[in-house]
Amino acid sequence: MSDGKPETPGNVSGHHEPKVTITVDDHQYEVRPGQWIVQDLKTAVGVDPAKALAEITPHGLVDLDDASSIGVHEGQRFMSHVRSGASS
Repeated sequence: MSDGKPETPGNVSGHHEPKVTITVDDHQYEVRPGQWIVQDLKTAVGVDPAKALAEITPHGLVDLDDASSIGVHEGQRFMSHVRSGASS
């Protein structure tokens, strides 16, 4: 019986789930490519839930909202940091 969700990677037609390598806080992690909720990505790579996750882009850091979705692909770079206050 199948609910459409494999219990373990690789048990669907003998194929392994594809992985991409991303860097978070100078550590490399293999994760599935595609859309992720930021909070779930943080959990998958062990980022403290109290910290913010930012994508490192050619234009600088882009803070990611925990509830937003991000497309994850090979070679992406991220860093976590203490959240800054919203008021000034």
